[in-house]
Amino acid sequence: MSSISNAVRPANVGPTNLPITSKKAQKTSIQSVKILHCAVVFGSPNADCRGTGICKITGTYERHILDLKKDCRLTLGQICQSPNGGVSLFFFREFLCIQLYKAHFRKGIFNMDAPCALPEHIAGGLGLEGAVLAAGRYPVVEGEGYFRIDINLD
Repeated sequence: MSSISNAVRPANVGPTNLPITSKKAQKTSIQSVKILHCAVVFGSPNADCRGTGICKITGTYERHILDLKKDCRLTLGQICQSPNGGVSLFFFREFLCIQLYKAHFRKGIFNMDAPCALPEHIAGGLGLEGAVLAAGRYPVVEGEGYFRIDINLD
């Protein structure tokens, strides 16, 4: 006779004999990741927010979502610490205008011509001190409905 009820057994599976063991389950550690919402203005901080890269990041939504398509330099995203010690930025397709997509995401490489400082409240919220996004070329990882960019810190 089975020790598992039919309510939890998949359909068409016969009786299950579970081995009895005195082994204790191994302890595992799960780290939680803090993810913050942010607004990102694209462009270079050295070129009055024109060109490629990230000009500035704010931790509050300073604009209504409908305004995003009009400006086409600003989008909403999420930011968290990445396993490599930098940060990961997530951008959602539905919030990107076509010009942003073509200029920054289409070719699979995100170019940051100049470094960009994270505001203190975002850096502190992520557990980082005085964080500055490093200039460089970063791969764009495309997921279902979003793009992810892992950026190093200076």
